[in-house]
Amino acid sequence: MSTLEASGKVALSYRPVRFPERQTLVEHRADGTLILRSARALPRIEQRSFADFVPLWAAQRGNTAAFCERDKNGAWRSLSWSELWRQVRTVAAALLDMGLNAQRPLMLLSGNSIEQAVVLLAAEYAGIPAAPVSPTYALMSKDFARLKAICQMVPPGAVFVQSVGPYARALAALDLQDAPVIAVEGAQDGQHAWEAFTRRPLDEASLSAIERAHASIRDDNSARVLFTSGSTGLPKAVRLTYGNLGAVAAYYSDGFAWLLDAQPVFLDWLPWHHGLGGVLHLGRAIQFGATHYIDDGRPAPGMIERTVRNLRDVSPTIFTSVPSAWNVLATELERDQQLADSLFANASFFGYGGASMPVEVWKRIQNVAEKTIGERITFCTGLASTETSGMGTYCSWPTDMPGNIGTPAIGSEVKLLPLEGGDGRYEIRLRGPNVFGGYIGQPELTAAAFDEEGFFCFGDAVRLADPADPSRGMIFAGRTVEDFKLANGSWVRTGALRLGLLDCCAPLLSDAVICGHDRDYLAALAWPNVAACQRIAPELASLDAAALVTHPLVVAELSRRLAQQKAGGATLVIERLMLMAEPPSLDANEIADKGYVNQAITRARRAHLIDALYQAEPASHIACNGRAPRHANN
Repeated sequence: MSTLEASGKVALSYRPVRFPERQTLVEHRADGTLILRSARALPRIEQRSFADFVPLWAAQRGNTAAFCERDKNGAWRSLSWSELWRQVRTVAAALLDMGLNAQRPLMLLSGNSIEQAVVLLAAEYAGIPAAPVSPTYALMSKDFARLKAICQMVPPGAVFVQSVGPYARALAALDLQDAPVIAVEGAQDGQHAWEAFTRRPLDEASLSAIERAHASIRDDNSARVLFTSGSTGLPKAVRLTYGNLGAVAAYYSDGFAWLLDAQPVFLDWLPWHHGLGGVLHLGRAIQFGATHYIDDGRPAPGMIERTVRNLRDVSPTIFTSVPSAWNVLATELERDQQLADSLFANASFFGYGGASMPVEVWKRIQNVAEKTIGERITFCTGLASTETSGMGTYCSWPTDMPGNIGTPAIGSEVKLLPLEGGDGRYEIRLRGPNVFGGYIGQPELTAAAFDEEGFFCFGDAVRLADPADPSRGMIFAGRTVEDFKLANGSWVRTGALRLGLLDCCAPLLSDAVICGHDRDYLAALAWPNVAACQRIAPELASLDAAALVTHPLVVAELSRRLAQQKAGGATLVIERLMLMAEPPSLDANEIADKGYVNQAITRARRAHLIDALYQAEPASHIACNGRAPRHANN
C-alpha cells in the first residue's frame, strides 16, 4: 500500500498514478473573469495523426493483438499489429482507387468493430475524411430524417457498414448518388465485399499512391467529421482536422508517456462516432500500441451484463465509462469477487465522462477497492466535447469525492466568466489547437459557438474547487441550458439537484430528470436500478422493471428516502418522484450514445408524466416527500 500526494491536492491511500506534475497559470481580469492555462507548452511530435503510429507498432509488436472483439459464438477474435498495418495499407489503396479524397469522404453507418478500426485508420493514413455516424440513426429511425440531413451536409464518396442486412432500409432511403457501399457481411451485387478489399495484392504502384497521399496531408486538412446533436436534436457536423488530432497525440505524448513502459490493455464500449471514444480512446490505443478489446456491452438493461462478462476476462490498464454504467457496476462488484479481482488487478486508474458521478456510487466502488486490493483507485475525469476533439480539462490526481474536472490540458486555455446568482459559479469556455474550426454548412451555429476571443462556449457551469487557488481544479456545476426557475422565481440548478437525488436514493435509481419549470415545487422522473430495487424485499427478487416501478414497497422506500432530504439540510428538495420502466430513447434523442440524459428533451417527450406528478392528489405509484401543496399547478 502506498500513500500518494499528487500536486498537493490530497493525501490519501491510493494506488499510485504516474501523471506529470502540472502548474496552472491564472490571469485575473477586472470584470472577474479568470483565464487558466498550463505553464507547459504542448510538445512537438513527429506524428501527424494516430495512423502514423501503426507502422511503428507493427514493427515492434507485430505478433501481439492490436484489436479483439467477440465473434458470433462469443469467443474473442483478434487482429495483430502486423496484420493491422497490412490491412490499413490495403484498404487505403482501395479507397484511393474508388476516388475518395478530401472532397469525397467515407461515411460509416455501423458501430465499433475490428473492421471499422481498420477502415478509419486507412482513411486517416490516406488523407480521406471519415464520417462515422451513430448507428441509431440508421437502425432505430422510421423516417431517417437525421441520417438524410447528415448526407446532405456531408455527401459521402462511399459508405461502410458491418452487415448489409440491418442497414438495408437506411441505405435504400438515402440518395447516395452512386456512392459505393463497402460491407463486411452480406455484400450484394454492386457492393464491395470486405474480404476482397483486404485480400487484394499491394503492388509498388499502390504503395506509391498511398505514400503520396499520406505525404500531401496538411494540418488544416479534414481528418474526421463527427456529428453531434443540440437540444433540437438536429445534427451538427464537426470538422476535425489533422492539426486537431495531432494536438491530442502531442498531449498524450506528454501526460501518458508512462504507458510506453509495457503494452497497455484496454476494454472500451464508448462509440467511435464521438470525441471521447473515437478520438481519445481509439487514438490512445493506437498511439501506445495497446491491445484494445471492443466491449459489446452498453450501460443499458440487458447490455451491461456483457460488459460484466468481458471484465471478468480482461483486466484493463485503464477503464473508463459513463456514470450510469458505474452505478450498475458498483452493484455487480459488491456481489461478484471474481469481477472485482479482474477489474482492480492491473488498473492504474478509472475514468468517467458524459455526466457527473454520484458521490454514493464513487464511495461504493472505493469500498470494494479497499477490500479487494487494500487501497483506493483514482477516478480521473475532465470536461470536453466533440468540438474540442474530446480533450479540454483533466483531473489526474486523487480527490476525496467525484466532480473535479481538473485544470486545462497543456496547450489549452480556459476562460471562466462569473454567473449571476452569487453562488460562485462560472460559465466555462475553451480555446486551443484541439478545438474545431466550425460546423460544416452551419455558419450561424459556428458564430454562436465561439466568443469574441475565439473561446468555444460549452454551455456548462463550474465552481472552483478552492476559490483561493484555481490550480486545485474546477467542480462541474451543471449545464447552464438545463437550469430553470420555479414559479416563485427561484433558480433551480438541475445538475446539482440531480446528483443530490441520486445520492439520496442510492442505489435505487440509475438516472433522473428534474422537473418543476414554472411550477410551485420540484419533482422528478427517474429510472430504477432494477437489481438494487429487487433487493428491497425478498418478494421483489423476480420482478422486472415494469412491475417494480409501481410496487408499493419500492414506492414506500423512495418516499422514505425523499423525506431524508430536508434532514440533510437541503434548501430545495424533490417533493415527488415517479419511476419509469421505459428506458430513455436514443431515437428520440433523450439519451446520447455515451449515456448522458438530455433533461429538456426528456421533459418535453414525457410531459404527460410530469402533469401526473403535479396532480393535486398523487397516484399511488408516485413517491412523495409528505404532501405537496394543493395549489400546485395541475
